[in-house]
Amino acid sequence: MNPDIVRVAIVSAILAGTGGVAGVVAGPLAANPCAARSANPCAAKNPCAAKNPCAAKPAVAVKDPVAEGASRQYTTWRKVNTTPVLSATHGNRHVFTYLNKTAEPAGLQGSFPFPKGAVLAKESFEGQDGQPGPKGPLFIMEKRGPGYDRTHADWHYAVVEPTGAVSMSGSGHESSPTHFCAACHAMAKANDYVFGNGTIMKVKPTPMGSPAANPCAPKNPCAPKR
Repeated sequence: MNPDIVRVAIVSAILAGTGGVAGVVAGPLAANPCAARSANPCAAKNPCAAKNPCAAKPAVAVKDPVAEGASRQYTTWRKVNTTPVLSATHGNRHVFTYLNKTAEPAGLQGSFPFPKGAVLAKESFEGQDGQPGPKGPLFIMEKRGPGYDRTHADWHYAVVEPTGAVSMSGSGHESSPTHFCAACHAMAKANDYVFGNGTIMKVKPTPMGSPAANPCAPKNPCAPKR
């Protein structure tokens, strides 16, 4: 048999997950480098991750001046909870919420809606033995002018990584990378899309709902951890 044909057959067999071709290669499925780890197609150690649609893609920083500025200034804003809130909708992280000056009147008095220029920053920490551990993403909500995203109360969302890079920025529109943020916050429509549970903000108690169910959404910081 032509050696080139044999090599092609071997490679094809491995990629197809058959473990071998009759008369050429034999072996258990474990010999297949593309075999799923723990039946999880999103396994981090899957050597075929590059061809896996669930594989994490390298983060690409995006420009968002307001989010970038908020990430540098939010610790000087009004902190509305001293005890961390465990938020299932933010990746089961412990969070603290801050309001800029423009957001304070509406948030603390419950005089909704929030005005243009109001910014809320949600500082997050990964869980560690039931307590806040390593720092996680900073979640930003910015109220923009009428008409920005009328369907979702004109809120703009952004996610800032611990490095300071903005990894996600957008509206609640279906085509936006942050549309799932608006979909979740819509449950708090009575509070102008802000939950505020566990804080001193004057809001109507609102169920947080369930976190995103897709474990293969590497760009979704609200997806449950595996």
